[in-house]
Amino acid sequence: MMRTLLLLLPAALLLAQTAPVHKAAAQTPAPVTNYKVSGNPNAAVEIDAYTDYECPHCARFFAEFMPQFTADYIKTGKVKFVHRDFPITQIHPHAQLAARYANAAGELGFYDIVVNQIFKTQDAWYSYGKNTGDIDAAVAQVLPPGAMQKVRELVKTDPRLDETVKKDVDMANNVDHINSTPTIVVVANGGKREPISTIMNMPYAIFKQYLDQKLAGK
Repeated sequence: MMRTLLLLLPAALLLAQTAPVHKAAAQTPAPVTNYKVSGNPNAAVEIDAYTDYECPHCARFFAEFMPQFTADYIKTGKVKFVHRDFPITQIHPHAQLAARYANAAGELGFYDIVVNQIFKTQDAWYSYGKNTGDIDAAVAQVLPPGAMQKVRELVKTDPRLDETVKKDVDMANNVDHINSTPTIVVVANGGKREPISTIMNMPYAIFKQYLDQKLAGK
């Protein structure tokens, strides 16, 4: 009996050593392909929001508009929300890089937290602030070290990060015909697209009334 236990002991120790590895692997976020979409993908109304990470008005949009809008319409499943990139690189030299960081984080399942962090720390890196351009430092504050390393690798090497930006920019130019950020596009009534470029000059209560009418099919 003792000999049998001694023979089984090495196998038990081996299992004990390898079990945490399998557990850690299972916790690794799966690649995400639709990270810019939230809310109800089958909702009758879609809201597209074009932003530029270096635009101060877009930072206000995410700080002042998005929290209430998220609570009222995204978390309740009333709308499908799509965040689209529209970097105006002629006046915002860091906007494209910021989009790369956000989209790289999105590939790993950290899109929303990094989007909000980039906007929240805008004054530390954008061209009208301290102009450090150090978006990496801002993002590193909210990601685990392992995830941050993967984001850096993607930012340096993955062409898909620019491809998704180009897709959004092409849509902005050729479909929605917008020229400023932030701009919201309300998609309702069989796909009719209605841009609102004055969203930050509109009281939220007025926008809510307008959107509720769209949800009611009016």
